[in-house]
Amino acid sequence: MTMLRKIMLKKSCFMKRRAMMLAVLALAGCAGLRGFNSNLPAAEIGYLPADAFGDAIQGEDPAIAATNAATYAFAHPGAMQGQPAEMALAVASLEAMAGQFVTGGRWSDMDNTAKLQMLDARAKVRVVLGVAPTANCQDVIDGLVGAAQAIKRGDAAGAKLAVAGPAFTKGPEATLNLLAHFPPVPAANVATVNASRYLYPAGGNGFGMDM
Repeated sequence: MTMLRKIMLKKSCFMKRRAMMLAVLALAGCAGLRGFNSNLPAAEIGYLPADAFGDAIQGEDPAIAATNAATYAFAHPGAMQGQPAEMALAVASLEAMAGQFVTGGRWSDMDNTAKLQMLDARAKVRVVLGVAPTANCQDVIDGLVGAAQAIKRGDAAGAKLAVAGPAFTKGPEATLNLLAHFPPVPAANVATVNASRYLYPAGGNGFGMDM
């Protein structure tokens, strides 16, 4: 069963987190958003390769597929243990969508709090994975997607090579081990669930969290 199918089977899990998410978002909103700037440097904006998910999302909006992948992974850290390829794609998706939500005209109606939460989540996930804070976003995405694709085809050497660049400060082996045993990152859970609400303007967020 693919990760995207698992996402749909796990919709009900998000209902249990609704109260917690609302409380956290309310606190975040109290901080104020003066000075919010949507003009990120080019190095902080990146895009997933067209073949990042292979044939798993044929006919699906790539932005929604990426956000769904990240939302599922960070909401279910236990299910991601021993799944380094899927976790790599989830982190790459967060890396990409955090910048796109802030700068893309398509997302102009997204609440600024949600955008800031995504940027904060990206920074926190980078710390966990050992990604340099100043690393080029596209380099990070390409490395993670390359590692995921190599893992899926059984190419261990290729996976290590994909995350051997300076963006990944822990080194290839430690980076891949972290992806296989990624710890919970509550900020990423909150951010992706909140952002996902804005992918479904007709109501709800696709995960049973109508608000």
